[in-house]
Amino acid sequence: MQAETETPSIVAAAAIAIEAESGRVLYAKEPDAPRAPASLTKLATALTAVELAPRDTVLTVQAQDLVGESSMGLRPGEQITLEAALYGLLLASGNDAAMTIARNLSGLPGDTPEAAVNRFVKQMNLLAQRLGLERTTFRNPHGLDQEGHVTTARDLALLTRAVLQRPELRRILQTPSYDDGVHAVQTTNRLLGRYPGLIGGKTGITEAAGYSLIEAAERDGTTVIVVVLGSTRDAWYADAVQLLDYAFAQLAPAPAAGLAGSAAEASARDISASRPIGDAAMTVGGPRALILEAPTPLPASNELWFWPASAVTTAVAAGVLASGFPAIMAVVIARRRAGRRATLDRGQRRGRRPGPHSVRPARVRTDRRRSAVLPARDEGTQDASGRIVPFDPAVHVAQRAVRAARRGDIAVAEHEFLHALRLNPNFDLTRAPEFWTLSPAGVIAAAQAYRRVGRLRDARTLLTVARLSFGDLPAIRTALAELSAATNSPQLVIGRFSQRFET
Repeated sequence: MQAETETPSIVAAAAIAIEAESGRVLYAKEPDAPRAPASLTKLATALTAVELAPRDTVLTVQAQDLVGESSMGLRPGEQITLEAALYGLLLASGNDAAMTIARNLSGLPGDTPEAAVNRFVKQMNLLAQRLGLERTTFRNPHGLDQEGHVTTARDLALLTRAVLQRPELRRILQTPSYDDGVHAVQTTNRLLGRYPGLIGGKTGITEAAGYSLIEAAERDGTTVIVVVLGSTRDAWYADAVQLLDYAFAQLAPAPAAGLAGSAAEASARDISASRPIGDAAMTVGGPRALILEAPTPLPASNELWFWPASAVTTAVAAGVLASGFPAIMAVVIARRRAGRRATLDRGQRRGRRPGPHSVRPARVRTDRRRSAVLPARDEGTQDASGRIVPFDPAVHVAQRAVRAARRGDIAVAEHEFLHALRLNPNFDLTRAPEFWTLSPAGVIAAAQAYRRVGRLRDARTLLTVARLSFGDLPAIRTALAELSAATNSPQLVIGRFSQRFET
């Protein structure tokens, strides 16, 4: 049940509050009205970027990237990693960072800067379609006012939910400041560190958008996302705080029926303190406590049956245990004998004298990077039919690659995929758990590993499936083009001819 809370009265033209995990709407005001999103756009820019490239990708700044307005202080000709650019994008709301990311990650040989940025914006719109943002159209990566560049409060809440699922982006939103020795940026989100449980958010201000804000907070394991569009300088943070307080109150359980009168009233009241943030004063909800009545003990007359009944129960249980003990021991002995016979049979099949040494100990394999204890090659697990399935270390390595790709370490993922294929040249990378939850960049890394071991057909199949799943992304197109070039290389053609002649 929901706690009874007064519906907030906010200044914003449009707003929404949702529970992040389920997407349940807790408050809505014109949630589907199309509006200019200002720099809230940069959440889509960041999410598109981490799907296309690893965070250590080096970007080069050009003069065309410096479009004015908010900036992280980039200079033409300098080089910066994608990770640093993401901090400048989401903390300082740098338009120069947005343009640098877009042009570098989507540019093809011969492209003009405008063509490269437009290609990146198309990828942002493909991302919006995949996330189900039905009323969103992006025209640029930075959010400056442009005709047709619109979204809604509902779509932005769904976008924020997807962003929070990426640990690298969630970590940036939680960071108040960043300094890599060259660029130092501060967050524009004045609510960070001042609202209990706040994860982070994004600010946006333009003439068409007004004062707009996204905030996400967590309390008791539940995350709430609020979006405020078209508010004012004096009200936008207050609007967001009202919505957060209201959303958490809606999710709080109703007071129990057995609460004592005055204690129940005290525990139901919000304990709040007013704190000024910038130009707005906000009421921040504090903790609540519930004081429950102790249960009334049963009358003594109702407890007279307890000791006789306990004695009878104990006697019956002891009798059952005593009568069943021989049968239990018989089962245990039979299982031990069956296991011993199975060990003897395996020893005889392997041509070794049965005995306590018929099972080989684990082998220790050491390489330059790590030491790992691997099971003996002929050990494994049983399948549904009881057959022994040999242990395949490639499965574990491929799973490690998937985890690396999911956290954005694409270079590490490709290396691990390649390692898995070298351990087992016939291994199917898509067998790795959660493989099909990867971003396009993760799938491309697997295809590159296939290519490097010469399994070009598997690489092409994987990239084709990725194109059908994610759309005709430039990164996938480029990987397919490189694969075609490798397939038609003179060295490969000669090798194929030689193999055909030898057979």
